[in-house]
Amino acid sequence: MGRTTKNLLAKKMIGSLISSTLLLAIPGGVMAEEAGETYDLEEVVVTASRMPTKRVETAANVTVVSRREIEEKSLTTIAEALIQAGVKVESEGGSAVDSAKIMLNGSEQVVVLVDGRRVNWEQQVVSGRAGYSLDMLPNLDSVEKIEVVRGAASSLYGSSAVGGVVNIITRKGTERNTTAATEFGSWGSRRYRLQTGNKIGDTGYLVTAERWKQGNYEYKDPQNGKVVTMPNSDFERETASVRLDKDLGEGKILTFYFDHLNEDAGYPVAKPDNPMYSPNASRHIVSNNVSLAYRWQQGDKVTNNFQVYRNHYSALWHRYRYNSGSSSYENQADGIEWNQSRRLNEQHTLLSGVDWRNVSVGVAQMGTADSKMRNLGVFLEDRWTLNPAWTLSSGLRWDDHSIYGSESTARFSVNRKVNDKTNMYLSWGQVYRGPDADDLFMPDMGYYKGNPNLKPEKGHTTMLGMNSKLSSGTTIQTSLFSTYLKDAIDWDRSETPWKPTNVAKQKKRGLDIEVIHPLTPAWDLTAGYSYLQVKEDNKNGKGYQLSSNNSQPNAYRLGVRYHQDAWNVSVLGRGATGRSLTSFTSEQYWVLDVAASYQIRPDMKLYAKVNNLTNRAYETNYVSGWGIGAFPMAARQIMVGLEGRL
Repeated sequence: MGRTTKNLLAKKMIGSLISSTLLLAIPGGVMAEEAGETYDLEEVVVTASRMPTKRVETAANVTVVSRREIEEKSLTTIAEALIQAGVKVESEGGSAVDSAKIMLNGSEQVVVLVDGRRVNWEQQVVSGRAGYSLDMLPNLDSVEKIEVVRGAASSLYGSSAVGGVVNIITRKGTERNTTAATEFGSWGSRRYRLQTGNKIGDTGYLVTAERWKQGNYEYKDPQNGKVVTMPNSDFERETASVRLDKDLGEGKILTFYFDHLNEDAGYPVAKPDNPMYSPNASRHIVSNNVSLAYRWQQGDKVTNNFQVYRNHYSALWHRYRYNSGSSSYENQADGIEWNQSRRLNEQHTLLSGVDWRNVSVGVAQMGTADSKMRNLGVFLEDRWTLNPAWTLSSGLRWDDHSIYGSESTARFSVNRKVNDKTNMYLSWGQVYRGPDADDLFMPDMGYYKGNPNLKPEKGHTTMLGMNSKLSSGTTIQTSLFSTYLKDAIDWDRSETPWKPTNVAKQKKRGLDIEVIHPLTPAWDLTAGYSYLQVKEDNKNGKGYQLSSNNSQPNAYRLGVRYHQDAWNVSVLGRGATGRSLTSFTSEQYWVLDVAASYQIRPDMKLYAKVNNLTNRAYETNYVSGWGIGAFPMAARQIMVGLEGRL
């Protein structure tokens, strides 16, 4: 049977599964209640409009990973939580220290926030141009929920909000609670976690700490089917966080937050047979982020949010194969943010705000001097509720950047609340992504150099979507999008050294659909499909061509969960088809993950997880010029943990 036939059969199979899920949506009061606990259109989200809004009134595709889901599925990393929720995560390998980034609407240009504080760096901190890696974010014990918003968001969040926004909202101490956990597994993985919190009078606190050590991971070689060890991929990581909340009365709340990361790791860069493989490279990372936020009410119609923060990141990279010395990165960002939502009347709400960010980016390598970048953004969002069914929103933002000048972005959306269980929306928004410090200032390294004449990437995105919860409890979330981007930055390889250039235009379009259906009070079924087409015009006379770097032209998810009494078991199958063999070792891949937990007693839980149960060979990322299969994902991994309340 040929690959094309297999792809067609796979598509038909997934299509049949999704169709069957929809047909199973028969009325049932108990089922509706169960599904409502998983996906609630009345749930309030804040990231899509920077003010609390019910999902059913939000003109956006919003995915929420709740605290309950984190605990029931025994999730332990942000990457794992996002994958379980159907969010695309691309990784440059199978180790926890490898670069992992979120892809929304086919773009890695995503703004990542922690409690509204931007954590993206204006510099490459790992391989890739995302400006962050998921392993740099707070540990999952400190997270209350994660909100993922797909679509244009530059009018609210400025540069890089091309694919969307991810906001990690941290937990606060509300009651006395101390939890300790230990986890052991494949490749000598040992993990220890501690979380404690309480509320004393008008002050709540939550403290978390984690230590994780793991040896070299294994991957399956697609060439011969053998399981191979990835040399120099071991790591040792320590994280901690502190959150304090002080209720000052009359709607005034003061919040202090701090998180810390300390990591020592080998860093092979690519697999051993790749020219970029670095058998002796290592990295040491220290990250310390602190913020102070103040929220206050002015009557019952005006809410203010003010935050000041400092992010600090330092990394020491040793003995790259292509660099005889070492590289030391020292990044610091100071920021001030304020926004105010004002309800002018029952139908009209106005959001206004300003954010200022000053970044110092340093690279102690070959005499490179520090670079400073400053940005001031001012934004306005106007929301009209014309009647109980229709909501119109418009937004405008102006950014003034110290390097590449000023940019303005706008967006418009209309939301139709069909009833309390269904909404439909249409949105259009402008986007831009400014060049980072590496793009602009990287010195001539012999093989590449920066380009101080770069312009920001600019474009727009249109989205059409629907969210619905049927009487049976079945929920459906679907959206279509189209993105156009000009002046896209890519490497000009026509001569050495390479340099980044505004050489491309991009067109992206796609579809996302997810269905959650309660089969019985104890069984849930989740099915999802996404389609992505990426075309680029690199001004080479060939016009728009399909991008071979698209790792998931067709992506599929099928999950089953059992939850009753002391047991919670979930099985998730995920895969992709239609990939180019000029970038990946296979046109398709299929991965099966399994997790199970048993509540031994109310204060103790035993859990086990198996990632890549069928031990498949696959990759989720390709970097142009690095060769096919440079970043193999991990082989089968087994983890067993015990968690208890003290």
